[in-house]
Amino acid sequence: MVRIHPSAVVAPEATLASDCTIGAFSVIGPDVTVGSGTVIGSHTLIEGITEIGERCQIFSHVVLGAAPQIFQDRSEKTRLVISDETVIREFASVHRGSSKGRGTTVLGHRNYIMAYAHIAHDCLLRDDVVVASQAGLAGHVEVEDRVVIGGQAGIHQFVRIGQYAMVGACSAVLQDIPPFLKAQGNRAKCYGLNTVGLRRHGVCQETILRLKQAYRLLFLSNLNTSQALERIASEVSSCPEIEHLMHFIKLSARGIAR
Repeated sequence: MVRIHPSAVVAPEATLASDCTIGAFSVIGPDVTVGSGTVIGSHTLIEGITEIGERCQIFSHVVLGAAPQIFQDRSEKTRLVISDETVIREFASVHRGSSKGRGTTVLGHRNYIMAYAHIAHDCLLRDDVVVASQAGLAGHVEVEDRVVIGGQAGIHQFVRIGQYAMVGACSAVLQDIPPFLKAQGNRAKCYGLNTVGLRRHGVCQETILRLKQAYRLLFLSNLNTSQALERIASEVSSCPEIEHLMHFIKLSARGIAR
């Protein structure tokens, strides 16, 4: 049976799985869906059209599905989607999408959002992303798989962060961070490969050496970005990681952090 604390306020129209848990003094709106095995802690507010997957853990004082922080916003029918096995810690907030953006804020599978973090409207986080305490993602940010964002980092709107990248604590990120790299600073710059993260996730040494060669051409030569990409294409043996790195950079609208 659904376990709802007597002090919780749950709209009759909300869709709750048969084995989810709602903690004390939490408020669940009428357009909220909660999946099987999900546990929602005390004093949590979930509103708007919000879909929470299975086996998620939502800790106390979290706010999910609130309206975007946009002047004169008219986004009553936009959505927030949180996929399975995501953890959201105390006092974090995730806003739903906006009518002027993609219309949906999306958190993928197994994301870990730490205390006081904020994820704004229309953000897209893929799978296995870690957002550390007090980090803030402005609207329309896109984060690929297995990214780590350090505590108190600030990510500018429309920035993209590539897979396996690591953003250091207290960084101000105004341009795209390419896949597989470490970035740090105000304004954030790239400082080599995230080799520890790559090895932890089973990326072979041969691929890491190819990525190091591509990094040297991109960041340690006198070549501009277009020239570096041409050299990578002609001099670095192709593999899926190299192809993804090049494709990510070619699609960058804000430019990459150099």
